[in-house]
Amino acid sequence: MPQVEAALTFIGTIDVSAYPEGIEAGREFYKRFIPMAGTAENVYLVEDRLISSLQDKAEIGIRIYRPSAEENLPAVVYFHGGWFTAGGLDTHDRPLRSLANLSAAVIISVDYRLAPEFPFPYGPNDCYEALLWIAANAAELGIDINRIALAGDSAGGALAAVVSRRTVIENGPKIAGQVLIYPVTDSSLGTASWKEFAEGPNLTLQGAENAWNSYTPNATDSIQPDAAPLFADDLSGLPPTHIIMAEYDPLRDEAALYARKLKAAGVILTETTYNGMVHGFFQMGGMIDQGNEAIKEVAGVLRAYLKMTEAS
Repeated sequence: MPQVEAALTFIGTIDVSAYPEGIEAGREFYKRFIPMAGTAENVYLVEDRLISSLQDKAEIGIRIYRPSAEENLPAVVYFHGGWFTAGGLDTHDRPLRSLANLSAAVIISVDYRLAPEFPFPYGPNDCYEALLWIAANAAELGIDINRIALAGDSAGGALAAVVSRRTVIENGPKIAGQVLIYPVTDSSLGTASWKEFAEGPNLTLQGAENAWNSYTPNATDSIQPDAAPLFADDLSGLPPTHIIMAEYDPLRDEAALYARKLKAAGVILTETTYNGMVHGFFQMGGMIDQGNEAIKEVAGVLRAYLKMTEAS
């Protein structure tokens, strides 16, 4: 599609040669995607906070998007993508502003710590602890503790899946539903879509291998279900789940495999594949119409999940 071609051309012009090769260059490269999201929408209130990690008392950043002054709003805890090594509050700021306005929910974005400085399990632990903090401080945040959902894209989709499963295992906060946007689920990188799209567009097999090596330097960790959700033996009891996939995405098949496994476990599941789309299009709404359509779809699904919880 012409819009996708234009986005890929834009990505091809990003020059990070001034940065040392490796993680620093990769993080800067990902930051340069931000303009593809379009203009930042106004939101009623946007607030940055720091919370303390129970792991080591380190500070974890969160950004709170409140769409209105109304109290006791539903909330969505969001985990950003970036192959566990890149991304942050700013890389996903523009789509999350839109998501807050469209969903009428408080969106809380979590700035979990990144590999390789903080390899597995720092990321998922930070995300779970952020959820616990949000639930414990629901009244002060003006959110309804009984109406909390999770969402994430790519690596953030993996983290949402992991956190959701952990709430079931540890009897944590009740989750109304989860939305996984082209999620990472499998560290083996052996699906047909990884073979088909090993050289891209946007993601490459070599980049994926580098990311997993950074995130799980201990090779046995890469097959832990808290790192790669597809390795979980038991997915029963998880909340209703919506999965979004892109046709020309090397992660497509592992997302589909996870969907199949959820369905087999009796989880209420819906899924959408965006034809002609590449990985990352959720963040490209300023250049690709389907990026905005995906944000609207996610908002609609979240509204349904959170309304269902309210009704129950």
